Amino acid sequence: MGKLTVKQAEEMVAAKLLNQDQVDEMKESGLVSTRKRGNKYYMIAEGKKRVYPQLYFQGLGKGGQYSTTMSKLRDEFNKLRDKYAKKEK
Repeated sequence: MGKLTVKQAEEMVAAKLLNQDQVDEMKESGLVSTRKRGNKYYMIAEGKKRVYPQLYFQGLGKGGQYSTTMSKLRDEFNKLRDKYAKKEK
């Protein structure tokens, strides 16, 4: 059985097939993906140099699982990044 993507889980919540608590439980048990990959975002620093904002949890290691609090922090960070940074083409 494959994992659901975060987008699929959000669509199921919007369609009222699942509630957010159920999705959180599914994330903790590994049934829903927790990481998004893809677009790079950048900001322009002084000197017109691109810098790339990122969030990193040191010590998690390979195979480490994000806790619910870590996932919420990452989601809030992504909202701020979307607000202040530009998407790289």
